[in-house]
Amino acid sequence: MNRVKEFKKIMEKSGTDKIVVLTNRYQITGYVYDCEECNKEYFINLTNASLCKISDVYESQCDNYSSLSYDWLHINLDKAVAFSFIK
Repeated sequence: MNRVKEFKKIMEKSGTDKIVVLTNRYQITGYVYDCEECNKEYFINLTNASLCKISDVYESQCDNYSSLSYDWLHINLDKAVAFSFIK
């Protein structure tokens, strides 16, 4: 089973498509765009995504920090350190 299929399995069990993804440098929040043709083996697409530096998350709350916003954001799952689905 490839990573995207495993990822989708976790998403279905969580009952939500809202996600927070942590990389070594960024916290990314958004909604998974469930698309068989778009979400390939190592990539997922997010809609209404926001991105901020990890250092800003720990110095203050990321929600209060003026983060970058994207209508669409394509993420390489290989670069994710952690992720969690949130309600």
